[in-house]
Amino acid sequence: MFALASATFSENSQTFVRQHGKLIAPNRTVFVSLETPKAPQLPGPHLYLGEKPAVIIDATSRRTVSGLNQLRGPNHIIAGFLREHGVTAMMAEFGGLGYKLLPAARKADCRYFVHFHGYDASKEIRKPKTVRRYQKLFKQAEGFFAPSRFLANKLIEIGCPEDLITITPCGIEPDAFQLSDRIPQRCLAVGRFVEKKAPHITISAFASAAKDWPNAHLDFIGDGPLFEDCKGYVAEHALSDKITLHGAASHQKVQGLMQKASCFLQHSVTAADGDIEGLPVAILEAMSSGLAVVTTRHSGIPEAVEDGKHGILVDEHDAAAMETAIRTLLENQQTVEQLGDQARVHVNANFSAARSAAIIRKKMSLHP
Repeated sequence: MFALASATFSENSQTFVRQHGKLIAPNRTVFVSLETPKAPQLPGPHLYLGEKPAVIIDATSRRTVSGLNQLRGPNHIIAGFLREHGVTAMMAEFGGLGYKLLPAARKADCRYFVHFHGYDASKEIRKPKTVRRYQKLFKQAEGFFAPSRFLANKLIEIGCPEDLITITPCGIEPDAFQLSDRIPQRCLAVGRFVEKKAPHITISAFASAAKDWPNAHLDFIGDGPLFEDCKGYVAEHALSDKITLHGAASHQKVQGLMQKASCFLQHSVTAADGDIEGLPVAILEAMSSGLAVVTTRHSGIPEAVEDGKHGILVDEHDAAAMETAIRTLLENQQTVEQLGDQARVHVNANFSAARSAAIIRKKMSLHP
């Protein structure tokens, strides 16, 4: 049996976590979560660690054990859950949780792996305490995964053995994304309204590029601390006819809007605190839908998007270049479709969730 651990399995922006639960070891996976039993049901026994002072050992029987205060309680409870279900390999999502669950994995005597994703291999490694914890983790876990070579190198720089880290992009499910209708001048952006996504640059660059195109429109899905500021900008500049801020939305709505768009916009940057992306899944989903992508030379993005072949890359914080790139695609639908077609072939062949799951499964020596 395989165990997958994550702080949450219900976060809209973390579809890759649910993919891992579904694809790595189908019908042979148990789950460890910091959520409460109110979280969405997952296909397997589930250890909930979110309730105080009790934990739910199994979502089906709802058997409880008292006295566990999140992860500060006795690790033998977590280890007992793993042993009870015959877990031979466990993977934790994100480095922080990976470190916290290390003692339980050791007690359960199961092989232990950690999947890093973004902030945990960028912002967090600016903290000496985190580096010390990771270095302990590097010595005791059997292997590590990173979504891009860029992030893998960050971990290697602080002591992760190069032979223990494997590149596994958080992939897409090609069957879920049909070729878009690619309505001319219809653009889409998807992402949390946080500093490293720079939503204000995407919005202002689109507004400037689209001012001479009455039919140009940007749908922007996402929420976060910068949402109200961006909403104010749209109102102040009378852009509501050109830009629709949808707020948080379901994955189904994202898929629906991708079926209409012709271009996907994302201006990822390195935040002031060092937080960076891994390889954004939304970009891969847009490429799978045949959209032309305008994005930045940031983290692992150039490992998936070749400039001039699958989309257009600009430098971080270069709003003028972002505007020029968007205008280029608004003006030339033939270029949009050429880039989109090439992107779709490339991402479906090289960045599928099934392919990534197979790489993880092989690394862990799990049977299909």
